[in-house]
Amino acid sequence: MSEILVRATGGRWIEPIEHGFGREAELQQILAEHPQLIPGVEAGAVACTEFQSGAGPADVVVVSPDGTLTLVECKLASNPQIRREIVGQLFDYASGFFNMHIEEFEGRWEARMGKSLEVSMGPPQVGLREAVADNLQSGRFSVVLAVDAINSGLKRMVEYLNAMSGPGTSVIAVEYVRHYGSGVEVLTPRIYGLELAEAKVSATGRSKDRWTLEQHRSWIESNDRGNLGKFDSFVRLAAAADIPFVGSPIGVKSTMPAGGLRIVRGPVGEIGAVYIYHYKDQSSSVELTKARFDAFVDELRLIPEFNIAADLLRTSNCTRRPNVPLGDVSDDGIRNVVSALHRFVS
Repeated sequence: MSEILVRATGGRWIEPIEHGFGREAELQQILAEHPQLIPGVEAGAVACTEFQSGAGPADVVVVSPDGTLTLVECKLASNPQIRREIVGQLFDYASGFFNMHIEEFEGRWEARMGKSLEVSMGPPQVGLREAVADNLQSGRFSVVLAVDAINSGLKRMVEYLNAMSGPGTSVIAVEYVRHYGSGVEVLTPRIYGLELAEAKVSATGRSKDRWTLEQHRSWIESNDRGNLGKFDSFVRLAAAADIPFVGSPIGVKSTMPAGGLRIVRGPVGEIGAVYIYHYKDQSSSVELTKARFDAFVDELRLIPEFNIAADLLRTSNCTRRPNVPLGDVSDDGIRNVVSALHRFVS
């Protein structure tokens, strides 16, 4: 007996006919266009199909506004790979993302989508890039097996993989059932393994907290003391210009803080940030978000330490995010950048 009934307006309720998908690409495209059909994916998420993972093209890669990464592999019941190869294939792709540098991820996204991840997301999301980078480095992914029919063998594999995979990786299977009746098609997802996955996420203590200014400053004092005065000057001058410092989300395995000066422009709202990063084996750097206003880039070009970065913003049509070592920025350079930001947001 069907779990749903359908009818044309004013007609008789009938049980719909279940029918599947002609090709896996059909299911793949539906999920790419409507990523909220994927459990755990937030509103505002964006999806990329056939994303080159380094181990082959992943069917669908979804980035949520909080930087959560969801990897989806689509298989139909008629495909003999559904039990033998789908799991190994998907984890092969996941291993390709593990430790991928954020710039490589962004480059592959843009190569496939024709636009940057930031542009794909729409309104700028403070901390998005750092959160994605942290998830890539930590191998923290949500793995979804999207199928048109779940059988007992697939359920058993989901249970086993949740038990055996690391705490940062959750695995679920979703059966997307397609119904037809009275001239209307209905797509209903049936989820298996969600409770197991949510228990794992809860156990890892995935935090929604952000780095505080005090934590950021303390880390620099211990690990990059030579730049502490410049960091303090940057934050102090920005605060005086009503440009707040906002910490980035803290990942489960985050050891290095990140954050930036939050750029809010009148009624437009938040349009980006100037980040202060700490790279492994490197000192602190100032990283410029995309700045789609010529006047701001023109002002950066007048500041010697930021001249090359401004040219890179201009020539790449603001799709690149150049960084300048904080140690290379003079006191005058810090004052001039904050002044340019202040005029920009005013």
